Parts: sequence; C-alpha cells; structure tokens
Amino acid sequence: EGPPDAALEARLDALEDSSIVDVLNPAVLDGLEDVREKLRAGEVVILRDAFRPDFAEACYRELASRHAPWSANEDYFEDGYGYRHLNVYDRALWSRRLNATFAVFDHAETKAWVSALAERDCGGACTGAPSKYRAGDHSLPHTDWVGQRTVAYVWHLSKAWRPEWGGALYWAQNDHDEATYPASFNQLCLFSVTTTSAHFVTTVSPRAERLRLTFNGWWQSSWWPRDEPRLDATLEDPVARSKLTHSQKQSIADMLADPWQNLGPERHARLLSLSEM
Repeated sequence: EGPPDAALEARLDALEDSSIVDVLNPAVLDGLEDVREKLRAGEVVILRDAFRPDFAEACYRELASRHAPWSANEDYFEDGYGYRHLNVYDRALWSRRLNATFAVFDHAETKAWVSALAERDCGGACTGAPSKYRAGDHSLPHTDWVGQRTVAYVWHLSKAWRPEWGGALYWAQNDHDEATYPASFNQLCLFSVTTTSAHFVTTVSPRAERLRLTFNGWWQSSWWPRDEPRLDATLEDPVARSKLTHSQKQSIADMLADPWQNLGPERHARLLSLSEM
C-alpha cells in the first residue's frame, strides 16, 4: 500500500495515550443515544466511518502490509462450532503502531466509556488482535460467551469490499433480510456478549479480489463472584443475572456446590434457585 506516510505518522504520534473517544469520528459521538439503547437491548450496533480517517488508514496499512506475520487458525468442535482464518495473536510480533492501536481499546478511559454505554462491567482485561479471512475462511455460529467477555468489538478495515464476496457479520437475532452486515472500511461493530448474542461470519468467496481485514476483540468484566452482598443483589435482579459472564456463572455454580462455603441453608437454597433461572 505504499511507503509510510511521514505526516500521517506524526499526527498519530500526537495521539499517544489516547482513549477511544479521542479517535472516534465526532459524528459518532453525536449519535450515542441510539448506540446506548441498542447495546443495552442486546442488539448489534454498526458504526460506519467510525474512527478518524488517519487512525483508520494507519491500522489498515499495518494489516495490509506484505510483512504482517499472519498465522493460520482452524478448529472444529463437537457442538458444531468451527472457524478458519488468519490472525496475529502474539503481540511481540506487532509493530509499534499496531500496539498503539490496541492501547486505545485497552485504555482505562475507553473501558469506563464502554461500561457506561453498554451498562456492562468492562473494567477487566481487554483483548484484541488482527484477523484476515481468505477464500473459504469463515466462523460458524457462536455467541462469544466465553470467560469474562462482556462487550465485543469488530473494527472492519476492508477496502472496496463487495457484499457478494461474503465475509459478512450475520446477526442471528434479526430477521433474515436485516441480519447481514457486509465487511467494509472503517466500520465498527459492537454488541453485548450474552448467551443469546449468536452470530457468525459468512464464508469468503473464492472470487474475492480484496483483503477482508479486521481488528477485533472483547472488553471483559473485572468482577469475580464471592460471598458478598453483590452476589445476592446480582442473582435477585433478572437483568443483572442475564448479563453474567460465563466465568461468573461457573464461579457461582462452584461456590454453591462447595460444602465448605458458610452460606446457611436458607440463603444457599435461595441463591441456588435464583442461579438456575
């Protein structure tokens, strides 16, 4: 994609230690009420022209580079889930610019902003990595409900992508005619991760002539359940209970199965009943 742009690099260097609010397109910040409502309702949010053009262009150049150290990832599971795509998970192999890009998503102010927007705890570890899908690559239906994940982000960086090439996000909760979101350039997809956030990436066509690129990951919760008032309050609230992460739910199950936990018979029975709803 050409040699490094010195002026672009200088502008990006000035964004060191920036949160997501500093690099989002101002037009996105003006429409947050709709974003807030959709995230809290469990819908997928699609933000077009999401980031400042210079920020998006710099990340695209990194991912489109012939020197990007992609590695193949493919696996299939008994529950029917499977995937095939390329990634760069080892951050030691990332460029300085790519690490700076991840730092924006991992910034403490970004986590606080997303937490308030989605009404989910995003104060834990943030994860993220580049992805590239070639012809035949795909990701079968899944929810992302793994570990401590609370809010997912998928930043599309596919230039001149055509819908007939596949590689689209398919949001399973929507009617079929409104469920497909084609890959594009500088489009940010957000959704709250729950047991019902089912989606998949459609297979990339062998006719695809461009690169299907993303930078994607998850914000995660910092809360681990223990014997405290918050445990009771969470299980008694149907909305809070529905937003438990996979690890939190497993931790609660382990606690309630542990005979050495001093919960008292009545409280134990009540918490057990709530946890199974």
